[in-house]
Amino acid sequence: MRLSWKIFFITTPIFVLFLTFFGLWMIQDNFNDSLDREVERCMVENQMFQNSYELTLHSLSDEQRAQASTKQLVESFHRRDDEAGGNARIYSEDGEVLYQDNALAVEHSIAGKLDEEHNTGYEIVRQGDETYLVVQASCDSGERIETTKNITAIYAGRSAMYARYQIGVLIVSVLVGGLILLALFLVMRNMQKLSSATRRFATGRYDARVKIGSSDEIGRLAEDFNWMANTMNTQMEQLQNEVTRQEEFTAAFAHELKTPLTSIIGYADTIRQMELSPEETDMCADYIFRQGKRLQSLSYKLLDLTMAGREDILLREIRAGDLLHEVERTVLPSLLEKQLTIQTEAQDGYIYGDRDLLISLFVNLIDNARKASDPGKRIRVVGVRLPDGYAVSVEDEGRGIPPEELSRITEAFYMVDKSRARKEGGAGLGLALCQKIVELHQAVWQMESAPGAGLKVTVRFSYPEEGRGRRRSRDRRRTRLQKTGREEKTDERSAAQRI
Repeated sequence: MRLSWKIFFITTPIFVLFLTFFGLWMIQDNFNDSLDREVERCMVENQMFQNSYELTLHSLSDEQRAQASTKQLVESFHRRDDEAGGNARIYSEDGEVLYQDNALAVEHSIAGKLDEEHNTGYEIVRQGDETYLVVQASCDSGERIETTKNITAIYAGRSAMYARYQIGVLIVSVLVGGLILLALFLVMRNMQKLSSATRRFATGRYDARVKIGSSDEIGRLAEDFNWMANTMNTQMEQLQNEVTRQEEFTAAFAHELKTPLTSIIGYADTIRQMELSPEETDMCADYIFRQGKRLQSLSYKLLDLTMAGREDILLREIRAGDLLHEVERTVLPSLLEKQLTIQTEAQDGYIYGDRDLLISLFVNLIDNARKASDPGKRIRVVGVRLPDGYAVSVEDEGRGIPPEELSRITEAFYMVDKSRARKEGGAGLGLALCQKIVELHQAVWQMESAPGAGLKVTVRFSYPEEGRGRRRSRDRRRTRLQKTGREEKTDERSAAQRI
């Protein structure tokens, strides 16, 4: 059974029961008020009749009382308004009827309940289709005064109200049930939208969203679903991009292996099957050696790239000038071989990081600049001290990189100019390794380039909290030393003047 029908079959009967019991209570309470008023009115009439009878009886002398009948005494102060209805009756102590308005006799048991303490009582009697209220009171002289009132109209009114209320409850129940169904339809329509969007999303339509303008719980649930869908869509796109990159990496890796292996196998087979001259044998061996070195370089790059992503490095304070000049000495032979010059400028400062990884970072950046530069060009390495860190930039005068290629050059095996990169011995892993090293040092880097304008890579390192404290202490110590040196020079000049 659907949730809407469950809610309907639960709420509607509860509402009908509540409405029924509340209406019955109201009708019964109104009936009781009317009945109490009739009893009070009948008691007052009986009391007035009793008082009039006793006053009239006491106003007569014994001789007059003996001559007058009870009927005469009553008619002296009482006039019947309704001959048919009957209103009053007087009984003697023995139960004999001394006076009655008419022959209407309503059987009751009030007389047996009267005593000296309770001399008045009433009883509701149903006789035939009529209902009567009988009030009886005992007089001091021993007679009992009885007043009878027909209250059938009160009971008939209650029955009529019950009948009308039943019709009203039926009509209201139908209307309220219809309104509940309408409200449930409107609410469940939004739930159906949410359910439909969930199914579409589950079948792979990750653009499925829910448009619900309400601000209730359903609307907030729809907002949460849209937020979840956006988050999952982003994650799915990231996973898809990761899968695509993995596939591209595998394809590029296979391609990079295929070319040198083909050359190695081909030249080795040539040496094995053919009689070659010493010069031809040396040429084949040279090809095999160079392609083997290329495979070795590729394996080392892959190993560095893998280990860089798994290392937990320890940041140490490294003097920037010493680090950059060590990098310069490392790359100088390969630059001289291609007739390139390197210019290194480093301001006094410190970099916090792993020395070997930082050397690998800057060697790869300079090697990347070497591959992109023609003979006779210059490569500049500049270190600048910042207020909260240190920045190193590597700039070449090579061919530059188109703007649309900048976002991809850090992908493994990606090469802007594949033929030239392979000719220079590259495999497209240098910048990917650099990116890993930059991330490990929690640094940031920026690349600026344009076709024909070269490439400038700037790496910005930040000081860790303990490094900042040491740097401030070192600056204060340097300031004190400089101040002490100035004071000593002043003292020396003063002594010379005295001499």
